[in-house]
Amino acid sequence: MKIIPFFTLSIIALFCQSNSLAQSVTWSGRLFDALTRQPIPFATIHLSSKSNMLTNQIFTADSIGRFPITNLPEGIYQLQITAVGYLNRSIEINTGKAIDSIFLAPDNRLLEGVTVTSERPIFQRKGDKLVMPVSGNQLFKTSASALDIFRKIPGISVGGDGTILVEGRNSPGIFIDGKPIPMSAEEIQNYLSTLNPEMIASIELITNPPARYDGEFKAIIDIKLKRDLNLGLKGNITGTVQRNQYTYAEQNLLLTYKTKKIAYTLRGNYATGKKIYRYRARQHLSDKTILSTRTYTPNSNNNFNYQFGADYSISKNHQVELQVRQFMVDREQRSRNTLFATDPTETQIVLNTHTVNAATPKQNNYGANLNYSGVLGKTALQFLATWLDIRNRQQEDIQSRQTAGSQLISHWTTLLKNNITIRTAQADLSQEAFDGRISWGGKFAFTTTKNDLRYDTLNSSGYFVLDAGRSNNFTYDEYISAAYLQYERTQNNLTYSASIRGEQTNSTANSITNRQITKRSYLNLLPSLSITYTKDQQQYHFSFTRRITRPTFTQLNPFRFYLSPLNYHVGNPLLQPSKTSSFNIGYSYKTFSARISGGKETDPLNRYPEYNDTTHVLEYLGRNLPYNHFGNAELSYAFSPTKWWKLNHTLNIFYKKELTPYHDKTFAIGIWEYMINGSQVFSLPRSFNFDLTYKYQSKGGNGLYRYKSYFFIDMGLQKTWINGRLNTRINYYDIFNDFEVYYIFREKQIINNELAHWFGTSRVAVSISYSFGKSTYKSKQGRRVEEEGRTGLQQ
Repeated sequence: MKIIPFFTLSIIALFCQSNSLAQSVTWSGRLFDALTRQPIPFATIHLSSKSNMLTNQIFTADSIGRFPITNLPEGIYQLQITAVGYLNRSIEINTGKAIDSIFLAPDNRLLEGVTVTSERPIFQRKGDKLVMPVSGNQLFKTSASALDIFRKIPGISVGGDGTILVEGRNSPGIFIDGKPIPMSAEEIQNYLSTLNPEMIASIELITNPPARYDGEFKAIIDIKLKRDLNLGLKGNITGTVQRNQYTYAEQNLLLTYKTKKIAYTLRGNYATGKKIYRYRARQHLSDKTILSTRTYTPNSNNNFNYQFGADYSISKNHQVELQVRQFMVDREQRSRNTLFATDPTETQIVLNTHTVNAATPKQNNYGANLNYSGVLGKTALQFLATWLDIRNRQQEDIQSRQTAGSQLISHWTTLLKNNITIRTAQADLSQEAFDGRISWGGKFAFTTTKNDLRYDTLNSSGYFVLDAGRSNNFTYDEYISAAYLQYERTQNNLTYSASIRGEQTNSTANSITNRQITKRSYLNLLPSLSITYTKDQQQYHFSFTRRITRPTFTQLNPFRFYLSPLNYHVGNPLLQPSKTSSFNIGYSYKTFSARISGGKETDPLNRYPEYNDTTHVLEYLGRNLPYNHFGNAELSYAFSPTKWWKLNHTLNIFYKKELTPYHDKTFAIGIWEYMINGSQVFSLPRSFNFDLTYKYQSKGGNGLYRYKSYFFIDMGLQKTWINGRLNTRINYYDIFNDFEVYYIFREKQIINNELAHWFGTSRVAVSISYSFGKSTYKSKQGRRVEEEGRTGLQQ
């Protein structure tokens, strides 16, 4: 009888032991940069077990480096961790022991002159991000700057004037290491031109930003800079000379010095030489006269800027960064315009005049940024304060004369004073909660702008007198208060996040000249949702977001910006902000990517032409359209037919339909267009790299204008010397000189008008870069607030 109880107890013990062995747990870890202690997002984690061959799974870390693993049988496992810009790491974990932090070392081999022979992916999809490894990526070897790199990234296009667009319509925010950079549009282009591929670890493109980003950012390009691992001094000197009709040269210096506690950075840039812009138009006037105008504008540059920063590591969990900078533009601009009119048969000359505009635009900017990042208990905190003062001054002398005989027709002078001050403060906090991570924060921005433009006209008595019709005095104050809340969680192969942002805007536009005051006060709620499912090397993604576009200060200011004596555009202080709701559906497998996106924008900002059939003046006025619909389908594929040949191609198909009321008629035209981007890189003998980059843009347009197709082809040759310290490049851009944007008005019975913009993109550029010294510090840039991006200060 004693055998039965003993047997029963043995069975119960065995059952309990079996239950214990089969018990599943949840284990999580979080990835950090070994140098900066910042989270590493979207790394790939491969889980395996020697004792259980069925345990072989792949996970992706979320945006703050966290990767929970659920339903995991207790035991010992192996983790293989890979992340763009970092060395691979293999660690052993025990489900019974928690690991709060896993640190990855930056991959510094290329910067130190070591040849990396392992194959790296040309691009990767990580949730709502497209991640492009740059340093060591053969596709970008011949790229002279970050702008050249952008031209090869799926979804990004760069215009002839350096304008950057995402999905053909969105101006992105430019970030450095997850932080916005506080620069005007021209400063950003200047900074991007100083970054060569050896300085960049990767570039991340976010096409549908969540609510934790400013409502203005419809897309974000985040540049992750390279790091190295040694204390001391490091520097880089780069010189670039480019030539088309004129010569333009830039010299750049970067110095970093790091001790164990403080890292110092000094960056300087000097640019000299000329750039060119050309505007031309042809119009059939109401009296049947055919008017042609051409404006040719060379800009002589003498520009200098510097930036100094200090980054103090109080402890491993607390860092403070202070940065000051100055940006100075000193230009001489001599614009030459011709007006030539003939009768309808184009046999008799009706008008033949020329105008010379001698202008001296100057800009002097001062900026300062204070940034704190740290961990307080279980809460991560980042605080950023920014101050920026922008001062623009410009004088013009404008003389119009008859071409035959040089008789003076009119003579104007102008004096512009423009001051903009931007102050911002923001705080971002996050901590783990509810099996995920909660982030919240707030921001305040206060912007003041003052514009005083005076026109004086030479009268018949030979004296300059005030031209009240053209002079303008305008001030604008804007206050923005914002707050957001975001929750993010990863479960097995599924990552999802939901967030909402609220932005309260109060503004006062005061047109002193017109005695018109316009006040605005509005609240916008901006929700976002993102869902990503990853299985092996395949990824499925969906996101939705709502964003806002406020008018720029230039769009609001009701004074004239002249394109030619009879063509100008005028700001409108009554413009409302536009709201955009958009979705994104994507699939990716290895280096193949397919995406569909679309949405609706209400109150989109727009300019429309008005023609005066008496004075023959054509002015472009600002307004809000009722709405527009838009869509985009994108296919991208990169592959290597051989070890010495890499290809990358992207096809974009765009659709838009604007509801455009105009002259008692409403236009609602569905417009289809497509764009093909491609590049091919060849590894040649003796370590030379040759590149061909090309783009074709089909016919397209908007509600009122059609535009012609265009294409361009660039080619480049690159080679490094002295163990990678000396880098030489020669690039020939737009070799057929075909990059011109040409518009044709749709309704010729209203306005029979054509116009074109040309930016002198066809040029040869030679670049030489030399790196010296060693340092652990990666140069950081100042933080850019979205308010600065709306100053509209493009020279």
